[in-house]
Amino acid sequence: MFHFSMDNARSVGVLSLSGDLTIRNAAEFKEAMANAMDQANQLEINMTEVERIDLTTLQILCSAHRTLLKKGKSLALSGTVPAFIRETVQQAGFADCAGENETSGLWKGVTN
Repeated sequence: MFHFSMDNARSVGVLSLSGDLTIRNAAEFKEAMANAMDQANQLEINMTEVERIDLTTLQILCSAHRTLLKKGKSLALSGTVPAFIRETVQQAGFADCAGENETSGLWKGVTN
């Protein structure tokens, strides 16, 4: 469900997600995010293999994004973001999760 890999040469970590990302596994997801955030200056999230997502997951991602920005780190999406995730982000109002004036928005360019 969560696989973390680290490119130490670039200090870039990739957290690959798969399966259902719902409230049922929110605690494990939050822990995986926290561990990845501690290890990487730049963290990429790959959601290509995600089958279901809910608001809990979006809240964890948004919180992680804000936290990393405050620490001078970054969070970005890599790979293809499935259409149902883009739709969920829009419908739930998470398109500007770091704020309207934040130019490094997690979902910028993904939800168009």
